[in-house]
Amino acid sequence: MGLAGKSALRARKIQTHRASLAVSGGVPSNSPDRQSEGSLMSLSRRNFMIAAASTAALAGSSVAGATSANAAASVTPAEALRRLERGNTRSVNGNFKSKNYSPLASTPAKGQKPFAAILTCGDSRTDPDFMFDMAPGNLFVVRNAGNVLESVGLGSLEFAAAVLGVSVIAVIGHTECGAVIATEGSLKTGEMPGPHLDSFVDLISPAVEALPAGHSTNDAIAANASYQARQIQSRSSTIANLTATGDVGIVSGVYGLASGRVTWLQT
Repeated sequence: MGLAGKSALRARKIQTHRASLAVSGGVPSNSPDRQSEGSLMSLSRRNFMIAAASTAALAGSSVAGATSANAAASVTPAEALRRLERGNTRSVNGNFKSKNYSPLASTPAKGQKPFAAILTCGDSRTDPDFMFDMAPGNLFVVRNAGNVLESVGLGSLEFAAAVLGVSVIAVIGHTECGAVIATEGSLKTGEMPGPHLDSFVDLISPAVEALPAGHSTNDAIAANASYQARQIQSRSSTIANLTATGDVGIVSGVYGLASGRVTWLQT
Protein backbone atom coordinates (compact mmCIF):
# COMPACT_ATOMS: atom_id res chain seq x y z
CA MET A 1 0.00 0.00 0.00
CA GLY A 2 1.42 3.43 -0.96
CA LEU A 3 1.87 6.38 1.38
CA ALA A 4 -1.36 7.99 0.20
CA GLY A 5 -3.25 4.76 0.83
CA LYS A 6 -1.76 4.39 4.29
CA SER A 7 -2.65 7.98 5.16
CA ALA A 8 -6.21 7.49 3.92
CA LEU A 9 -6.56 4.30 5.94
CA ARG A 10 -5.20 5.99 9.05
CA ALA A 11 -7.49 8.98 8.49
CA ARG A 12 -10.53 6.70 8.34
CA LYS A 13 -9.43 4.98 11.54
CA ILE A 14 -8.91 8.34 13.19
CA GLN A 15 -12.44 9.40 12.29
CA THR A 16 -13.87 6.38 14.10
CA HIS A 17 -11.82 7.30 17.15
CA ARG A 18 -12.82 10.96 17.25
CA ALA A 19 -16.12 10.43 19.02
CA SER A 20 -14.62 8.84 22.12
CA LEU A 21 -11.75 11.31 22.32
CA ALA A 22 -14.03 14.28 21.70
CA VAL A 23 -15.94 13.44 24.89
CA SER A 24 -13.00 14.85 26.83
CA GLY A 25 -12.39 17.65 24.36
CA GLY A 26 -9.01 16.17 23.50
CA VAL A 27 -5.77 17.03 25.23
CA PRO A 28 -4.18 20.10 23.61
CA SER A 29 -0.55 20.97 24.20
CA ASN A 30 -1.42 23.68 26.74
CA SER A 31 -3.92 21.56 28.66
CA PRO A 32 -3.82 21.91 32.46
CA ASP A 33 -4.45 18.17 32.52
CA ARG A 34 -0.76 17.57 31.96
CA GLN A 35 -0.20 15.94 35.27
CA SER A 36 2.97 16.34 37.30
CA GLU A 37 5.73 13.88 36.59
CA GLY A 38 5.16 12.29 39.97
CA SER A 39 1.80 11.00 38.80
CA LEU A 40 3.37 8.79 36.16
CA MET A 41 3.25 5.06 36.80
CA SER A 42 6.18 3.72 38.82
CA LEU A 43 8.17 0.63 38.01
CA SER A 44 8.38 -2.30 40.37
CA ARG A 45 11.44 -4.40 39.78
CA ARG A 46 9.11 -7.38 39.91
CA ASN A 47 7.88 -6.20 36.51
CA PHE A 48 11.35 -5.66 35.10
CA MET A 49 11.31 -7.76 31.93
CA ILE A 50 14.47 -9.82 31.92
CA ALA A 51 15.51 -12.62 29.66
CA ALA A 52 18.20 -14.15 27.52
CA ALA A 53 18.97 -16.61 24.79
CA SER A 54 21.05 -19.76 24.72
CA THR A 55 23.53 -20.39 21.93
CA ALA A 56 21.23 -23.05 20.51
CA ALA A 57 18.36 -20.60 20.20
CA LEU A 58 20.45 -18.31 18.04
CA ALA A 59 22.35 -20.97 16.08
CA GLY A 60 21.90 -20.62 12.36
CA SER A 61 20.62 -17.04 12.51
CA SER A 62 22.41 -14.02 11.10
CA VAL A 63 23.58 -13.28 14.63
CA ALA A 64 24.45 -16.85 15.54
CA GLY A 65 27.70 -15.76 17.14
CA ALA A 66 26.02 -13.08 19.18
CA THR A 67 25.57 -15.18 22.30
CA SER A 68 29.27 -14.94 23.10
CA ALA A 69 28.93 -11.18 23.51
CA ASN A 70 26.22 -11.63 26.13
CA ALA A 71 27.93 -14.57 27.78
CA ALA A 72 30.95 -12.36 28.30
CA ALA A 73 28.92 -9.53 29.79
CA SER A 74 30.01 -8.74 33.33
CA VAL A 75 26.81 -6.98 34.41
CA THR A 76 23.29 -8.31 34.96
CA PRO A 77 20.20 -6.51 33.63
CA ALA A 78 19.26 -5.53 37.19
CA GLU A 79 22.70 -4.01 37.81
CA ALA A 80 22.58 -2.24 34.44
CA LEU A 81 19.26 -0.68 35.45
CA ARG A 82 20.73 0.37 38.80
CA ARG A 83 23.58 2.10 36.95
CA LEU A 84 21.02 4.10 34.99
CA GLU A 85 19.05 4.92 38.15
CA ARG A 86 22.15 6.04 40.05
CA GLY A 87 23.33 8.06 37.06
CA ASN A 88 20.01 9.85 36.77
CA THR A 89 20.10 10.66 40.48
CA ARG A 90 23.56 12.22 40.03
CA SER A 91 22.27 14.21 37.06
CA VAL A 92 19.22 15.49 38.95
CA ASN A 93 21.41 16.52 41.90
CA GLY A 94 24.02 18.15 39.69
CA ASN A 95 26.66 15.74 40.97
CA PHE A 96 28.12 14.96 37.56
CA LYS A 97 30.90 12.39 37.27
CA SER A 98 30.50 11.22 33.65
CA LYS A 99 30.64 7.68 34.98
CA ASN A 100 32.55 5.20 32.85
CA TYR A 101 31.85 1.46 33.00
CA SER A 102 33.20 0.58 29.57
CA PRO A 103 36.62 -1.10 29.31
CA LEU A 104 37.00 0.39 25.83
CA ALA A 105 35.80 3.94 26.45
CA SER A 106 39.34 5.28 26.80
CA THR A 107 40.38 3.65 23.50
CA PRO A 108 37.32 4.13 21.27
CA ALA A 109 39.18 3.27 18.07
CA LYS A 110 39.57 -0.30 19.34
CA GLY A 111 35.83 -0.93 19.66
CA GLN A 112 32.86 -0.32 21.92
CA LYS A 113 31.36 -2.10 24.91
CA PRO A 114 28.21 -0.27 26.06
CA PHE A 115 26.21 -1.79 28.91
CA ALA A 116 22.82 -0.30 27.91
CA ALA A 117 20.90 0.66 24.78
CA ILE A 118 18.59 3.67 24.88
CA LEU A 119 15.71 4.31 22.48
CA THR A 120 14.67 7.91 23.02
CA CYS A 121 13.23 10.94 21.27
CA GLY A 122 15.23 13.09 18.87
CA ASP A 123 14.21 16.18 20.88
CA SER A 124 17.30 18.35 21.39
CA ARG A 125 16.52 18.61 25.11
CA THR A 126 16.91 14.88 25.71
CA ASP A 127 20.53 13.72 25.88
CA PRO A 128 20.97 10.21 27.34
CA ASP A 129 24.60 10.78 28.37
CA PHE A 130 23.46 13.85 30.32
CA MET A 131 20.30 12.35 31.82
CA PHE A 132 22.20 9.27 33.04
CA ASP A 133 25.55 11.01 33.72
CA MET A 134 27.53 8.61 31.54
CA ALA A 135 30.79 9.07 29.67
CA PRO A 136 30.69 8.43 25.91
CA GLY A 137 30.99 4.74 25.10
CA ASN A 138 28.65 3.44 27.81
CA LEU A 139 25.27 3.88 26.09
CA PHE A 140 24.23 2.74 22.62
CA VAL A 141 21.67 5.35 21.58
CA VAL A 142 18.88 5.21 18.98
CA ARG A 143 16.87 8.41 18.51
CA ASN A 144 13.91 9.58 16.46
CA ALA A 145 10.78 11.71 16.85
CA GLY A 146 8.55 10.11 19.47
CA ASN A 147 11.00 7.33 20.45
CA VAL A 148 9.14 4.99 18.10
CA LEU A 149 10.21 1.52 17.05
CA GLU A 150 10.73 1.54 13.29
CA SER A 151 12.67 -1.03 11.27
CA VAL A 152 16.10 0.62 11.24
CA GLY A 153 15.85 1.38 14.95
CA LEU A 154 14.84 -2.20 15.71
CA GLY A 155 17.78 -3.51 13.72
CA SER A 156 20.05 -1.16 15.65
CA LEU A 157 18.74 -2.48 18.96
CA GLU A 158 19.24 -6.06 17.77
CA PHE A 159 22.85 -5.17 16.99
CA ALA A 160 23.29 -3.61 20.43
CA ALA A 161 21.83 -6.62 22.23
CA ALA A 162 23.13 -9.49 20.13
CA VAL A 163 26.51 -8.23 18.96
CA LEU A 164 27.61 -5.58 21.46
CA GLY A 165 26.10 -7.43 24.41
CA VAL A 166 24.18 -4.68 26.19
CA SER A 167 22.38 -5.91 29.29
CA VAL A 168 19.38 -3.58 29.25
CA ILE A 169 17.31 -1.77 26.61
CA ALA A 170 15.51 1.33 27.90
CA VAL A 171 12.81 3.21 25.98
CA ILE A 172 12.73 6.76 27.31
CA GLY A 173 9.95 9.19 26.42
CA HIS A 174 9.85 12.75 27.75
CA THR A 175 7.37 15.34 28.94
CA GLU A 176 6.12 17.85 26.36
CA CYS A 177 6.80 15.37 23.54
CA GLY A 178 5.80 17.08 20.30
CA ALA A 179 5.36 13.79 18.42
CA VAL A 180 2.83 12.50 20.95
CA ILE A 181 1.06 15.87 21.07
CA ALA A 182 0.83 15.87 17.26
CA THR A 183 -0.56 12.33 17.33
CA GLU A 184 -3.24 13.32 19.81
CA GLY A 185 -4.11 16.27 17.59
CA SER A 186 -4.50 13.98 14.59
CA LEU A 187 -6.70 11.59 16.56
CA LYS A 188 -8.87 14.50 17.66
CA THR A 189 -9.26 16.29 14.32
CA GLY A 190 -8.82 13.45 11.85
CA GLU A 191 -6.13 15.40 10.01
CA MET A 192 -2.69 13.92 9.39
CA PRO A 193 0.37 16.21 9.76
CA GLY A 194 1.97 15.58 6.36
CA PRO A 195 3.71 13.05 4.11
CA HIS A 196 6.65 11.82 6.17
CA LEU A 197 5.37 13.05 9.52
CA ASP A 198 2.51 10.59 9.15
CA SER A 199 4.93 7.76 9.89
CA PHE A 200 5.39 8.59 13.58
CA VAL A 201 1.67 9.24 13.99
CA ASP A 202 0.99 5.75 12.65
CA LEU A 203 3.46 4.23 15.13
CA ILE A 204 2.30 6.21 18.19
CA SER A 205 -1.47 6.03 17.55
CA PRO A 206 -2.00 2.45 18.84
CA ALA A 207 -0.66 3.44 22.26
CA VAL A 208 -2.86 6.53 22.47
CA GLU A 209 -5.96 4.83 21.08
CA ALA A 210 -5.81 2.23 23.86
CA LEU A 211 -6.22 4.92 26.55
CA PRO A 212 -9.62 5.87 27.99
CA ALA A 213 -11.31 9.13 27.06
CA GLY A 214 -10.18 11.96 29.30
CA HIS A 215 -6.57 10.83 29.59
CA SER A 216 -3.86 13.46 29.95
CA THR A 217 -1.00 14.07 27.56
CA ASN A 218 1.39 12.70 30.17
CA ASP A 219 -0.68 9.51 30.19
CA ALA A 220 -0.20 9.30 26.43
CA ILE A 221 3.54 9.93 26.67
CA ALA A 222 3.93 7.19 29.28
CA ALA A 223 1.71 4.80 27.33
CA ASN A 224 3.75 5.36 24.19
CA ALA A 225 7.06 4.61 25.93
CA SER A 226 5.68 1.40 27.43
CA TYR A 227 4.05 0.38 24.13
CA GLN A 228 7.28 0.84 22.16
CA ALA A 229 9.16 -1.23 24.77
CA ARG A 230 6.67 -4.08 24.40
CA GLN A 231 6.99 -3.86 20.63
CA ILE A 232 10.73 -4.56 20.86
CA GLN A 233 10.08 -7.97 22.36
CA SER A 234 7.11 -8.86 20.16
CA ARG A 235 8.68 -7.79 16.86
CA SER A 236 12.23 -9.09 17.29
CA SER A 237 12.81 -12.82 17.65
CA THR A 238 16.49 -12.07 18.25
CA ILE A 239 15.74 -9.88 21.27
CA ALA A 240 12.91 -12.16 22.40
CA ASN A 241 15.44 -14.98 22.57
CA LEU A 242 17.83 -12.75 24.48
CA THR A 243 15.10 -12.03 27.00
CA ALA A 244 14.47 -15.68 27.79
CA THR A 245 16.75 -16.40 30.76
CA GLY A 246 18.09 -13.13 32.12
CA ASP A 247 20.81 -11.75 29.82
CA VAL A 248 18.86 -8.73 28.56
CA GLY A 249 16.13 -6.64 30.21
CA ILE A 250 13.67 -4.22 28.63
CA VAL A 251 12.36 -1.21 30.56
CA SER A 252 10.64 2.08 29.82
CA GLY A 253 10.50 5.47 31.44
CA VAL A 254 9.68 9.16 31.01
CA TYR A 255 12.26 11.94 31.33
CA GLY A 256 10.96 15.11 32.96
CA LEU A 257 12.27 18.16 31.11
CA ALA A 258 11.69 20.41 34.13
CA SER A 259 13.08 18.12 36.83
CA GLY A 260 15.60 16.08 34.85
CA ARG A 261 14.27 12.98 36.57
CA VAL A 262 13.47 9.70 34.81
CA THR A 263 10.29 8.10 36.12
CA TRP A 264 10.38 4.37 35.41
CA LEU A 265 7.22 2.75 34.14
CA GLN A 266 5.51 -0.60 34.32
CA THR A 267 6.21 -2.04 30.89
